[in-house]
Amino acid sequence: MGEIKKNRILKPDTFSIDYGVCTHIGQRDQNQDAVLIESVPVSLNGNGYLFAVADGMGGHTGGGLASRMVCDCLNDNYRKKILEKPETGLTDISRCLTEAIMRADRYIRLQGLKDDKLADMGTTISCLVLSDTHLIIAHVGDSRIYCLRKGRLIRLTVDHTFVQDMIFEGEVDPAKAHLHPLRHMLTRAVGTGEPLPWVDLYIDSLDPAGRLLLCTDGLYNALSDQHLLGRLSREVTATDAAAKLVKQALQKGARDNTTAIVVDFKHSATGQPGER
Repeated sequence: MGEIKKNRILKPDTFSIDYGVCTHIGQRDQNQDAVLIESVPVSLNGNGYLFAVADGMGGHTGGGLASRMVCDCLNDNYRKKILEKPETGLTDISRCLTEAIMRADRYIRLQGLKDDKLADMGTTISCLVLSDTHLIIAHVGDSRIYCLRKGRLIRLTVDHTFVQDMIFEGEVDPAKAHLHPLRHMLTRAVGTGEPLPWVDLYIDSLDPAGRLLLCTDGLYNALSDQHLLGRLSREVTATDAAAKLVKQALQKGARDNTTAIVVDFKHSATGQPGER
């Protein structure tokens, strides 16, 4: 199996977060996926927690470098803009995430112009910040964020791909999209030769008993939504859910790099958020 990480973040009298991370190279020569997990205190009724997954553009030299760059830029910007300021809110966090991604887009593109071997390198990015009350998502590309809520799996991001555009136009059956030969062609990415026009933002109230999944296309192209729903529903811990999702994807023949971050968010009614 690939790399497995686990941790529990606790804040007395408010909430607990369990998360698990698993990533695997698949059948590629290198793993171009990158993950980011960063927690910093904010005044948004408690602590804000940042999670992100990025997928370097497959087949491009420097894809792994690009995915790490966008995660590093997110991390640096979030620490400076949120950690060092006592007053932050939903608007501040949204602006912070957007600015970080736009800066990373410009920086990655400039690095590509300096080195022919890095020309047109790029990456996806799907990130979210959890507070006591809301989740804030910033997204570019075709990595995804799902939410398991009351027995239903809800996708919170929209793929920036030609196939997704054709789905919107009624030219492709959504159930067969994962088989389409153009499924990997992005209409928007961080880096590459074209400046990023905008970043998708999404803000929603947080279900106090929800489970979140951040993943790259190596996972969801190998596993149907029904498989994702079943595994996320069955596994007790976030660590087990992430590891077994990646394992199942590999068993189903996943060829691409495959990464999953599973996050459980639960309010503490007892003041002992670490207890289940």
